[in-house]
Order: sequence, then C-alpha cells, then structure tokens
Amino acid sequence: MKVRQIIVLVAIFAGVWHTAAAQPKKKKIQIDAPPPESILATASTQSDVVLLDLTALKPEMPLGPQDVLKSYEIAMSLVAEKTATDISAIAQARQANQIAREQAEYLLQQTYQIAMMQYQVLSALHDVLKHDIDEATLQSKRSLKAANSDGVLMVPLPISPSGSK
Repeated sequence: MKVRQIIVLVAIFAGVWHTAAAQPKKKKIQIDAPPPESILATASTQSDVVLLDLTALKPEMPLGPQDVLKSYEIAMSLVAEKTATDISAIAQARQANQIAREQAEYLLQQTYQIAMMQYQVLSALHDVLKHDIDEATLQSKRSLKAANSDGVLMVPLPISPSGSK
C-alpha cells in the first residue's frame, strides 16, 4: 500500500511540475518614462504664469501665544486712547454748549464704564493666557529636566527575615 501512495505522490508532483513548466515566462517590461525636464519644457507659458502666481502668495502664519498676548496689550492701550478721545470730545461739546451738563455727565459715565468693561475683559484674557503660557513653559522645563537626568536609581534589596538570622 505504501508503494501505491508513493506512486500517487510522484504522479501529483510530476503533474504540478509539468503545469508549472508549461506556464509562459513573465517578461520584464521596462517602461522608459520621459525625463521630467522634457515634460516641463513642453508646458505652456500660461501654466508658468499660474505657477508663479501661486508661489508668489505668502501664506499667513497663524498667531502664536506671544502674538496674542501682544495683541491683548495693544487692544488695552487702544481702549485707553479711545476713552481719552471720547472724554475729550464730550468735554469739548459741553464747553461749546452743544450738550447740557447732565447729558455730558451721563455720557462721561457711560464712556468710562464701557471702557472699564472692555479693559477688564482684555486684561482677564491676557492674564489667563499668560498663566497658560507660564504653566506650559514650566511643564516643558520639568519634562526637559526629567529627560536630561541620566542618574541611576539605586534601590536597596529587601532583607528577608530568614536571611537576617
């Protein structure tokens, strides 16, 4: 019976071998692509103009935290300047008798209150962002310090009660 199994296995291998040998060999096809210079040389001049326009655009960089802090400071100074200008205009209008004294007082109070609210909001935003920047700086210093510490941690071996006898 073993002879029979061996003959069957040899027949199967021969069939597989014959089938594999009968397959056509794959030819390696090389495609010679033209060099990029020749493709770019045949491009129209209109596309060159479009490409020049696209590369001439300078993308606007997003503001970083320090830039936003600076913008809050500038906005706070602008609020102060605008308030001074408005108060000056109200005072001049009162001196020219264009508005009554009560109306001038009311306008001055409103101008002051609005300016104070704007300044307080900008100041609070500035303080919160400054705190976040300081925290991030502190955190990065901590992580940098932890990464730079190449010390070896020495842990004493526990002494077993049976070993101390």
